[in-house]
Amino acid sequence: MTNEPERSRRKFTGPWDEIKYLRGKLLHWFYERGDRRRAREICRRLAPLLKKVANDRESILRQECWSIVYEVREDFDKAIEHRRREIELMKMLLDEAERSPQKSEILKWCDYSDLSDRLDLLAILYRDAGDLDKAIDTLEDSKRLCRQHRIKFDAQDMLDDYLAERASPAIPLLPVRPAVIEHGASAK
Repeated sequence: MTNEPERSRRKFTGPWDEIKYLRGKLLHWFYERGDRRRAREICRRLAPLLKKVANDRESILRQECWSIVYEVREDFDKAIEHRRREIELMKMLLDEAERSPQKSEILKWCDYSDLSDRLDLLAILYRDAGDLDKAIDTLEDSKRLCRQHRIKFDAQDMLDDYLAERASPAIPLLPVRPAVIEHGASAK
């Protein structure tokens, strides 16, 4: 399943509206189409907006966007840092949801399959940064999370590939991009 980007817009209700719009464009052009040039153009617009909004380390969306911006720029250390913070915030939100009377409302926005997707994306970043062991550990964490919450683990092929890669170190590490990334937090 591919997601067509939202039609071009020039008017926004505020910076977060524009950030969400640019995020959608970035996901389309970088992950789905693999067009790094176009993705860089979007990042040139997105990064100043992310700096402009309050330095909210508590924003899942802001951390996700920074991770993608740095991934496009091939600064994997910073991309990993922001993806890890996004995952941390998602875990906190899901923990809160477990104790909340509004659990079903919270889970409409972010659920455990979204958390698993982010762990899978983190694994890709670790691999691209040259740390195959951390990539495999992260995918195994994602698999355990899926088993614990009785959801489908979508990255078994990737885990198998990474395990085969570790068993055959003569194969060079080339960046891998999943064909389509489900970013459920905004798609729901």
